[in-house]
Amino acid sequence: MMTPLVIGYISIAAMFVIVILGAPIGFAMIAIGFAGFSAIIGVAPALSVLKTATFETITNYSFTLIPLFLLMGNLISRSGVASDLFRGALLLTRGWAGGLAAAGMTASAVFSTVSGSSLATASTMTRVAYPEMKAHGYDARLATGSLAAGGTLGILIPPSIALMLYALITEQSVGTMFLAGILPGILAFVLYTLTIILMARIWPPKAVAEPTPNEEPSPTGRFEILRLFAPAFVLFGLVMGGLYGNFFTPTEAGGVGAALALVFALWRRVPRAALVAAFVETIVTSGSIFLILIGAEVFGFVLSTSQLSNALVDFLGNSGFGPWQVLFAILIFYVVLGCFMESLAMILLTVPIFFPVVLANGFDPIWFGVIAVVTVELGMITPPVGMNLFMVKSASRGTSLSTIMVGVIPFVVTDIVRLGILLAFPAISLLLTGRL
Repeated sequence: MMTPLVIGYISIAAMFVIVILGAPIGFAMIAIGFAGFSAIIGVAPALSVLKTATFETITNYSFTLIPLFLLMGNLISRSGVASDLFRGALLLTRGWAGGLAAAGMTASAVFSTVSGSSLATASTMTRVAYPEMKAHGYDARLATGSLAAGGTLGILIPPSIALMLYALITEQSVGTMFLAGILPGILAFVLYTLTIILMARIWPPKAVAEPTPNEEPSPTGRFEILRLFAPAFVLFGLVMGGLYGNFFTPTEAGGVGAALALVFALWRRVPRAALVAAFVETIVTSGSIFLILIGAEVFGFVLSTSQLSNALVDFLGNSGFGPWQVLFAILIFYVVLGCFMESLAMILLTVPIFFPVVLANGFDPIWFGVIAVVTVELGMITPPVGMNLFMVKSASRGTSLSTIMVGVIPFVVTDIVRLGILLAFPAISLLLTGRL
């Protein structure tokens, strides 16, 4: 007869095999969790847990901020904001070698403040910026590589859905997690932009001279930049300022952001079909996330009843591995898994397993959340099967996947450097949170 611990190990192995084979992760977590819990406790208690987990998840007030922030991003995506941001960024980077790519990166960073999704940022900005780069003779490797990397900013710069979910499932403050992501997000943008400038200088034919002269922006030009950036800045400022000014809770911040995004979409006369599509996409994505949340809740009962997390902590504690060795092993696992799985699903699946290990080794939970999300970002652009690579390929019709893979390699190196900086200097993540 198998012990609960053995059933826990079998459940974990079966979960990852099924997910890698392509099964929907929500259904996989529910099915494996139910089967494992039934084997340990019995079918009747497992059915009761399944019912309770479903009810508690879909009625949890804290989780209502997920569809609200998703709706905000979807409405803004269809309001022409991405095009405005790219045009405004072009006014800032005109005359640069690689200025169009730098403009795409800048627009991606600003768009991330109202999107919260890596895949949405990569897809939207590729559709906006890639045709312009192609028309001006940009090498496809630089163009697509920079857009794939820029898309990862959507998972880190708040309001980030990934940081939000990490906070909810680890019972950390959503506001604190958002604060922790700001400086690492800025660091990513700066390093990515420097990478673009370096690539344009090393490979001059890959980034032709920009069509506008290199001159200081006129007062009129500065006003135009502010006008084009204003919707994103106003929305970000209202949501984040209200949140940290204690004017409203994270859920209320999501509601205010979604309402303002709807007003802006109506003001921009977004077609009815696009509005309906934004709501439908929000419902579909929210349904997928809630299904995974239910699965994580059910699967969590297997982890707790089998004592697997405790066994893993004890094993690592007795193995002679130091805390940093344990952390590096977790991060390598994230990079590999990121090649096969979407970021949100990966966080929801793995954090319940690794979080007790991280706490047992004395790491700050807020800092680890940032490190985990940054590592997930790295996995999303790591060839051969990073998710962002396929998103950019779909949005840039006619571009081969091999071209995108070559173009993204310098940004992968940049991400490794950034991860090293964040590991070496935790203060970058924790400075704004007051946890130093």
